[in-house]
Amino acid sequence: MCCNGVLFRDVELQPGDDAGKLKALGMPVRGKVGKFSQPCTALGEDCRCRIYADRPTRCRQFECLLLLDVIAGETDVDPALKIIRSTRRKADKVLKLMREIGDTNEKSSVSVRFRKIGIRFETGDIDAWLEQKSEEELYDLFGQLTLAVHELNGVLNQKFYPQG
Repeated sequence: MCCNGVLFRDVELQPGDDAGKLKALGMPVRGKVGKFSQPCTALGEDCRCRIYADRPTRCRQFECLLLLDVIAGETDVDPALKIIRSTRRKADKVLKLMREIGDTNEKSSVSVRFRKIGIRFETGDIDAWLEQKSEEELYDLFGQLTLAVHELNGVLNQKFYPQG
């Protein structure tokens, strides 16, 4: 989930990261600081990193709170895997609702997609989606999406984002 756009919206390069090499490997590094958006273009269909040996420092160093708890012996592996499966189901529900609404921008992170969807509902810019669903259906889906995102964020904040 750290590479597929569920946990993070982008990755900022660190001193020592070779932006040129990452670009040559197909990473869309942008900006002065150097960063790339999530979901990561190096994430393969098999959930493996295609540039693993050359991945940026942030990718090398990131350990989620759940992993840190397992390493520290505060959580056993089986319950941790159960939390991961449950969280992935929550993320899948969010993605499914986004698609049902009409947002198919799979190249943006969950947080960016949700923010853009919210802006469209706030401004009433949902006409393109009205071709497939009624306004009432769309607002109902947006309500479901908002609750699903809130539920997902609760678990991410409790179990995945390192504290402090």
